[in-house]
Amino acid sequence: MMIMLCRTFLLMIGVLFYVSSSTAAEQAVSEDPGKLSSEVFSAMEGNQATLDSVRTMQATLTKSSTHSFPDSKSYRIDEKLRIIYDGDHFRKDQLETRFRGADEYRKYARALRVGQVDIDSAESNIDYIPSSNMVFIRPPRWSDRYKIRENGLLRYQSARWATLKRNILASVENGYYFTANSETVDGEDCILLTCDYTNPESTLKIWVVPSKGYCIKKVQDGSKGKVDYEYTTILKEYSPGIWWFDTVQVKEASVRETITSNLSIDSLTFNEPVDPNIFTVWDIDITSDTKIWDEMQSKMYTLAIGDAKDEAANPTGSSSKMIIVGLGILVLAAMAFLSIFIKSKKVRGEQQS
Repeated sequence: MMIMLCRTFLLMIGVLFYVSSSTAAEQAVSEDPGKLSSEVFSAMEGNQATLDSVRTMQATLTKSSTHSFPDSKSYRIDEKLRIIYDGDHFRKDQLETRFRGADEYRKYARALRVGQVDIDSAESNIDYIPSSNMVFIRPPRWSDRYKIRENGLLRYQSARWATLKRNILASVENGYYFTANSETVDGEDCILLTCDYTNPESTLKIWVVPSKGYCIKKVQDGSKGKVDYEYTTILKEYSPGIWWFDTVQVKEASVRETITSNLSIDSLTFNEPVDPNIFTVWDIDITSDTKIWDEMQSKMYTLAIGDAKDEAANPTGSSSKMIIVGLGILVLAAMAFLSIFIKSKKVRGEQQS
């Protein structure tokens, strides 16, 4: 109980800090609006309006990543993923995985198990590992930055694991201001937002397309004149007024390796109803002998899959079962009482005679 209270207290502190820091940043901007131009404001608020219009996302996507090393060796991993997101919960299913390359690197593909399910929310973190036929329920890791980093749909409409608005406000908090210029990328008229940081020395560039919901077209993040991370999108209108990416090209460079990825959307819908059971253990394709390790309760158990799924999917039916059982008990009790009453009456009759 004390641990839960401590976690809740720390979470409240984090939320208050986030709100107060955002408010402080907005106040700093209002006090010195000359440092943040109207173009930056328009890009920030326009992009945020697009994000706010998205309540749910359901998608399947294909991703191909090539990992190259200084010794000219490389390997490639092809994946197909299903992603479901409702703003408060995130689920990722590993539908397909294919490895191409030397056996010495195959271990990196083993981590991407076909059938694996990851479900994250503010309540818990749920992982299903099909190779061991186990489900792990752990304390939540949920935060704004976490859900962007893990969600392949949100990641490529953000930078440094934060929304455009949060990037701009966080920079203002530390005394850095984005500037705006016009630039064309792949034939798209963009606003180029640039911020140069000195501690540590780095530059963040974000291109947005005003005519397409101020969605992000391109991001470059680097230091000392070198680009360490870059992605470029092709944008598509999925429903009237809602733009998102259709494909993404990504490049991440480090001393150890360079990763180039191509991501494409196979299907994507916005703001369609999502069954909340999708984000529970009940919707994972497990069997009655699947072991569940619940770290939050410190216990291992299995589920009675059939009955439990019926009850989770049909609470009305579950209630009906309880009513029927209750009526059955009442009938049996009434019959027993009637039997006793008849016997006692018979005994009294024999005594009188």
